[in-house]
Amino acid sequence: MSFDSESASMNGKAEPNLQDRRWSMRKIDEYTQASCLLHPAIDPYVLDAALQDPECSAVSSVLVLYTGGTIGMRLVDNAYQPVPNFLTKFLHRVPTFNDPKFKRPQRSLAMLLNSRRALSASHVDSEPRSPTIDPLERCLSSGKSIFALPLSKDGRRIFYSIAEYSPLLDSSDMTMDDWVRIARDIRTYYNYFDGFIILHGTDTLAYTASALSFMLENLAKPVIVTGSQLPLFELRSDGWNNFLGALLLAGGGYHIPEVTVFFHDKLYRGSRVVKRSSSEFHAFASPNYPALAKYGTDMVLYSELVFHPVGVPRPFSIHTDLCRDVTVLNMFPSISAQHVATFLAPPTKGAVIRTYGAGNIPSLRKDLLEVLKAAGDRGVLMINVTQCYNGAVKAIYSTGVILNEFGVIPGYDMTTEAALTKLAYVLGRTDLPDMKSKRALLLRNLRGEVTVQADDAQKANLLPVEYEKIGSAKSMMSYFAHMFTEAAESESDGRGLLWARLMAPAIACSAAASNNVAALKELFAVFGHLQLEDSEGFSALHKAVWYGHLTATQFLLEHAASVHKKDFYGLTPLECAIKSPHVTPELVKLLLDAGAYLVPSDPQLRRTINAAAATGDIRALRLYRMVGCSLEDLDDEGRNPLHVAVANRRLEAVKYLVAPKLQQEQQQDGPISDLSGIKDKATNEVDDTTSTTYNPLVGGAGVDPEILTTWGTTALEEAKIRRFDEIVEVLKEAALMRINNMHF
Repeated sequence: MSFDSESASMNGKAEPNLQDRRWSMRKIDEYTQASCLLHPAIDPYVLDAALQDPECSAVSSVLVLYTGGTIGMRLVDNAYQPVPNFLTKFLHRVPTFNDPKFKRPQRSLAMLLNSRRALSASHVDSEPRSPTIDPLERCLSSGKSIFALPLSKDGRRIFYSIAEYSPLLDSSDMTMDDWVRIARDIRTYYNYFDGFIILHGTDTLAYTASALSFMLENLAKPVIVTGSQLPLFELRSDGWNNFLGALLLAGGGYHIPEVTVFFHDKLYRGSRVVKRSSSEFHAFASPNYPALAKYGTDMVLYSELVFHPVGVPRPFSIHTDLCRDVTVLNMFPSISAQHVATFLAPPTKGAVIRTYGAGNIPSLRKDLLEVLKAAGDRGVLMINVTQCYNGAVKAIYSTGVILNEFGVIPGYDMTTEAALTKLAYVLGRTDLPDMKSKRALLLRNLRGEVTVQADDAQKANLLPVEYEKIGSAKSMMSYFAHMFTEAAESESDGRGLLWARLMAPAIACSAAASNNVAALKELFAVFGHLQLEDSEGFSALHKAVWYGHLTATQFLLEHAASVHKKDFYGLTPLECAIKSPHVTPELVKLLLDAGAYLVPSDPQLRRTINAAAATGDIRALRLYRMVGCSLEDLDDEGRNPLHVAVANRRLEAVKYLVAPKLQQEQQQDGPISDLSGIKDKATNEVDDTTSTTYNPLVGGAGVDPEILTTWGTTALEEAKIRRFDEIVEVLKEAALMRINNMHF
């Protein structure tokens, strides 16, 4: 189910009956997910206050979804049991997880009013709320579940909020419904946090990680699943390092746009892990794919191993329609055909068949082959994976070819967990018209869960699919050695590799800044991704956006460049675009369509908007409105852009701010997406006589001139005090026109 369709179905539900507390809680959990803990979003003024510390270089926020598991258990009657609120209380007492040196700021009345306005503006209609809970109270009353880590060695302050599920689940009790609940929670709070952690029991952790990797579509932020073999309160608990490492990765500013598992100092792709031990701390492994990151004395992230999906960029969404009629069938010597037929009989729609070695079954057992063929003819989708801990199914072996002819799809090096959840995901895709399309999707590498060799697929007469290119030191050396007409393979001192690593980001950023898409294509062919930063912390996407290059920006977005990555100055590509003198509304819309956004409640954003008003930058003000920002919100000094424009005697800015909105725009909320009517992208010349749709370059902002500052004065009174007569006349006329409901 897509975001929009699910939102529509949820909005059709009646509000829960609050007189029945148990029924109400169940309904709240079901439809508003983590709202049983009120609003877990971290107060933006807390983040802003942390940045005022001269030792703090950056802040980030992480949402922790505590679903249950050993990590939060305690001893009850000599047995480990989940205890509600125990984990939160325990973490409050541990300085490593809750820095006692950080003092939360006191909120003034103006700040509270601003929070109320921001929460109202940013409210998502698809998130039902209890009518008895005020949105502001929801935000501010959850402080007991918000924690601040001590400053990292690079000066970053990571805040995290814990949303504890009720009831807490043992992972063996996890169902697909719980996967859906987790996915909905992440969707609900996706725009409020920089990363997400799921605390989970270890028994079914690999299944949950694999399922979420498919359910979370167009993911651009880290989602890390972790847990422990011993409870966190135990002296020897592995949960300490697992949870802390996950927090540092999820909130560390790293570009890891996939579902992962962090365990025993290693970060694995979620769709590649298996549980290898029931008792050792090294409980999980990734047999067929290396770790994405490792913790030792330092954290080492192997960026070239991170999965970067290629295609048209889209905003984050979730898919919650999972097919429940899937199963796992193990081959064993002398297995009966009746046993196999029973597993594949209706209502089974998909099956993972775990075969011997490289994908073999008894080739002389014609009865088995007939059962498999009959199931394939009925439309049952079957994936062939190996029973071996390490290795892959090869479709070119004789029995593998036979299975393929009977409709069994080779799973290559997929884990059983990934194959099962991928089946549930693909079979639940109602947008796919037929079984042929679903079979084709199963053959594709969707989330880095499988390595499909193109030559193997062709020999087996399967759909040729692209597989991820893992950049290596040798490929980088060879590429640059070719540029310098040197043989990289003959180097012994590693200088070529050093130069390659130093020059690759610079070349990518230079190509983006000059709109050289051909060079970007070459670089992508070598590295497999374009998430490269120069020595000043600017990514290739930042460069393309700053110089207003629509073509380069689109290419980078289609090749998985992150719209959430911040540059050296803490700006995302969207923030960089608005500040750029070269950017066009089309480019801003491109970023919005790829999932970029601004947080209206961010105090720094309000200061930035007011700074644009102070300089009379009407173009920037228009773009801020285009992306959904209000120009009526007060900053932490109690003034909105109109007050600031008046104080700085910016007559044209005042005229724009009080001018009425276009009639076509007055009914539109949120970011503007229709850019019809723009005549010249380069010069921003517009035709405002023929267009019947909203154009962000014409019309006014419609700011109410009667809004008061914190000191109780209007913009008109501020202008009179300063004797700005020309502005006084404009504001008087605007007030009169507003009263008479007239237009300029």
